[in-house]
Amino acid sequence: MEIVEIRVLDGPNVFLPAPAIKIEFANVEDADLHTLEDAVRAVERDVPEPVSADPPNREIGLVARSLLLRIVSGLHVAVGEATPENVAVALESPGHHAVAYAWSHRAFATHLAKLARDLATMALSPVDLPERIEALRATLTPPFAEDDAPEMIRDAARSIPIVAVTGTNGKTTTTRLIAAVLRKSGRKVGWCSSVGVYIEGELVLEGDYTGPSGAARVFAEPDLDVAVLETARGGILLRGLGYESNDVSVVTNISADHLGLHGIHTVEGLARVKHIVPNVTRTGGFAVLNADDDRVLAMREGLKAQPFLISRSPDNVEVEKHVARGGWALDTSDDEVRWWHDNKVEPLVAIDQIPITFGGRAAHMLENALCAAAACLALGLDAVSVRDGLVAFRNRSDQNRARLNAYKLNDITVIVDFAHNEAGLRNLLGLARALVVDEGQVIAVIGTAGDRDDEALRGLAMLGATDADRTIIKDVPHYLRGRELGEMPRIMREAYRAASPDDPELVADERAGFNRALELSRPGDVIAIMCLEDYNQILEQLDRDGEPIS
Repeated sequence: MEIVEIRVLDGPNVFLPAPAIKIEFANVEDADLHTLEDAVRAVERDVPEPVSADPPNREIGLVARSLLLRIVSGLHVAVGEATPENVAVALESPGHHAVAYAWSHRAFATHLAKLARDLATMALSPVDLPERIEALRATLTPPFAEDDAPEMIRDAARSIPIVAVTGTNGKTTTTRLIAAVLRKSGRKVGWCSSVGVYIEGELVLEGDYTGPSGAARVFAEPDLDVAVLETARGGILLRGLGYESNDVSVVTNISADHLGLHGIHTVEGLARVKHIVPNVTRTGGFAVLNADDDRVLAMREGLKAQPFLISRSPDNVEVEKHVARGGWALDTSDDEVRWWHDNKVEPLVAIDQIPITFGGRAAHMLENALCAAAACLALGLDAVSVRDGLVAFRNRSDQNRARLNAYKLNDITVIVDFAHNEAGLRNLLGLARALVVDEGQVIAVIGTAGDRDDEALRGLAMLGATDADRTIIKDVPHYLRGRELGEMPRIMREAYRAASPDDPELVADERAGFNRALELSRPGDVIAIMCLEDYNQILEQLDRDGEPIS
């Protein structure tokens, strides 16, 4: 039996709606069950009907989970603590299992986890249980360290509302747009995202702050009116949510991304991770859900909050049923956005007045705009303020950097986007095709970070082969994440050649890809570049030499 990891989760997580300790284990063998049962006897001291190490028709992982959970519960009782909320589950990684339990004191909870680990593997090394229990009990004696409590923001410790944004694609744009609409209406806003923490538009921390530390920095700022918190899958899995509950949640969409990382191997598993965000939306709040995405729509079941549905379609059946019951929703009809609420409907804004949608041609940006508008309406903003905010926001480097920033450069169009998966590239190339002039071509520069699996790389290459006229495959030397230089372009080239008679060009990095695309381009062409690591340099050149068209 291998103890894979002990992980401290500082907020609601995939296991429990509270801070939790996860003990993950794998490779359980029959002998391990005997060791676990011995540990249960040692901790509980009297087990009238011990679990047999060889029950009929047993599932070995289920038995191991049950025994480890008894060890965890017994250790709490042994030091005079109540047994906390807990759970034992099989994980998506084959042969992997987890026991998780709620905690309020970090030192106690982590010491207990280590003792449970040592007891579970005590066949390898004996454990002096009385001595270890005394040491465990001592961790409950004050004074406690400053970081002994969970890092999440408790409801009792905050006085301003939280808007939490999650999903696969569009999180950063939606977060920025919500913040922009709120600020234009006069609210003072702090927000965190995958690019940093901002207070009233000023960058105060640079980097990926989509977990508890980003939320903590926002709430450390006095005199704010609203906190807008981008909440990504990595932060949820590695640290838990940065807050106990939110007032408004947003789920943009769910699609394959980062599969194979942190034990999540399926889109369904990814959806379960994202579901945590609306699941902790408070009673009386709103959960903004994309009704065009079945996995997102399914999240409305069992929520404490009211669902606020959004749809790009004028005839989404689920939206129709929802508004017939008096529910709130945003959808589109006759080139305008409609707001359904309280058994009535009113026009909100014309789609061609929302600059980030490029007149409705960027359907995914319309989706982001609907999500952001719904979140602001859910917070209580009036329709005019929401409309004004949507109209004022543009996909430009100063407002929505590296998110569908489009430029006219001489007689060609260049689109720079942080697309990093198949759904993102499909959206990028779709807009590129819509912006082609006359007999122009779409020239794609594609590539992504090395923490995507080979199948994701092949999917990007096949999209380049089918949806672009010419494709340049770039390496990403600063985002290899365990890959070798040249490895990803080779994989993508093979997949491309299987789908196209042509041969893509391979370049060393984004800058080289951009320069080569410029060399190949002709009047009327559109260059679409997936830009992860060199977008600042590329955007500086385009801001200097080109003309933004959002």
